[in-house]
Order: sequence, then structure tokens, then C-alpha cells
Amino acid sequence: MNSITETLLFPYTRGLIERPKPDSRLLFLNAENPSLLKELTSPVLVQPRYDKARSLIEAGYKVIPARPEGKFDTAWILPGKDMTETQCLLAQTVISAKENGIILAAAPNDAGGKRLEGLFENLGLTPHAESKHKARVVYASIDKNCNKEQAGIWLAQGQEQFILNSDLVSCPGLHGWDKVDTGSALLARHLPADLRGSVADFGCGWGYLSLQAAATSKKITRLTLIDIDSRAIYLAEKNVRNKHPSLTVEALWADLASPDKRLGKYDVILMNPPFHEGTHAVPALGQALITTAAHALKPSGSLYMVANRHLPYEKTLQALFSRINPLADENGFKAFDCKL
Repeated sequence: MNSITETLLFPYTRGLIERPKPDSRLLFLNAENPSLLKELTSPVLVQPRYDKARSLIEAGYKVIPARPEGKFDTAWILPGKDMTETQCLLAQTVISAKENGIILAAAPNDAGGKRLEGLFENLGLTPHAESKHKARVVYASIDKNCNKEQAGIWLAQGQEQFILNSDLVSCPGLHGWDKVDTGSALLARHLPADLRGSVADFGCGWGYLSLQAAATSKKITRLTLIDIDSRAIYLAEKNVRNKHPSLTVEALWADLASPDKRLGKYDVILMNPPFHEGTHAVPALGQALITTAAHALKPSGSLYMVANRHLPYEKTLQALFSRINPLADENGFKAFDCKL
């Protein structure tokens, strides 16, 4: 059990509220850590991130990507960093909880924990709060005073919606969900117009790089959209199919920082690798994606990659690729064309 899940369960360990009965209906949003679920017969688990969902799946649990139907006795929430996403998750529990049901939410103090009480109050709830491990857990009972109207507003704001004054769609919770990332835009300007064969977008987000590549390169035979977030691959696939209905497109939910036998062999990989876990910069994450990309390329394949200028990726690239061609160095970003 990690520190945030210990914080989530703190009201139970302190005896402040009664633990869920084994056969009670429990909803866990952004679920993780199968050890929390041992005494529960049929928890409903929602987790869009593959790195978090994998341990649950391997333990035999079913994980779903979105809010289920039905009412719940208890709801647990581990909110993300995005305020709109957090409001949406809380709204889901208010709408889905039975009367007198209990909802608990926990987050680190530096990642939204300090604002949870106010959000509960905005929903007409009476929050109780405890602190542990530099994090905060807030819990409340659902009663007749809860503000279902406000919950409905927050729920709608967190759903799929149009972005960039266009017919492209995205949703809060994805990194840069409603904009074009500056680094990705730089790479897109330097992509050749003759990309061909099998192309993979590593960490596709809502699909910007794939859309740019498909718009300029007409000899792409297959486009594979890969992301750690199930919402991203769903939205990216929807966007690409809408703009390029004749293109063969496939989506893969995967953690590219770890080996995955489901990966194919690609002629081209496009990548703007992430380098954060939570609120912390972790350059090793991007290095792991570079390694995965090198192993997933065909012998004559190319990696087109962009990254923040300060990140130490050159040594990793030099160890894995025979030729590294700098494409651009602008506005704090660097782009490369790398050949095996």
C-alpha cells in the first residue's frame, strides 16, 4: 500500500467510519492497488491509466474506462491534478451514490489535497478531513442537501468536448487537453511529407501529431495510436478517423515505459515523450520510451522526436541509433530525426 492509498483508508483505520461490507457496492475512481480490494466481492473499478490498471487486471479484476451505471454504497476517489477532472470525478460520485452513501477522496497536499474540502462544500456536502503522509482525505455522507444541480454542471464540464474552435474532440484530464503542445507543433513543422508505411504515435494524446502526419503524407499505410491513457487513444482514434476515414487506424492502450509484446514493428515512430510522474520531473521516463521506440522500429526505421531542451536524452539516443539528425532547436525545445 502506498502513501496516498494509506491516506484514503485513514478514516477506516482510525475507526471514524465503518468499513464497506464485503458485498456492498463500491465504486473506485482512478482505482489502483489491488490489496485494497481483498475483502470486497465485486468492486467497480474505473482507471484510464494503463500503468495503474495493469496490476488490477493481473490480479483478476475488471477495469472499465468510464463511469458505470447504477447506484453505489461507497465511492473512493483518487483525483488527478486537473481541477475540472477532479470536479467531474466528485460529481460522478454524488450522482451515483445511494442516499446515505459515503464518498472519500484523497490527494497529496501539493496536488489538490488542500482544495478538496471546498469542493465537497460546493456540492452541498458536509466534509470531514484528516491528514496523513503530506496528503489529505476528505469524506462525507450523501444526504438530501447535496447539490445535484452543481454536480450535473461539473459532470458535463469534464466530458468529451470540441477544442480549438474545430470539430476535434478532447477531454479534461489529458495533458494539454485543449491546446496544441509547443513541442509537438515544432516537430510537426519539420516532419517530411513523404512518411510511408506503418507509423506509430507514441504517447498520442488527442492525436495532434498523427493528424499532422496523415495530412501531409499520403503513403502511410497504417497508423497506430498508443497512449497510457485510454481516454487519449479513444479520442485520438475518433479525431483521426473523422479527418482521414480511408486511413487504416488502430489503437493500443499501453505503458510504453515497459516492454509490451503487443507492439508491432514500425517504419516510423512519432514521439513527444512525457517526463513527469505526478508533480515530479522524471527524465528516466522519456529515456525508457526512447528505448522502447528503438526496439519497435524496423531495421531501416526512423524516430521523429521532440523534447524540452534541458532533458538529457542525447546519450540515450546515441547509444541506440546510428544517426541522429537535429531538426530544430527553438523556444526551449529540440527535435530530432533518428535512424537505427
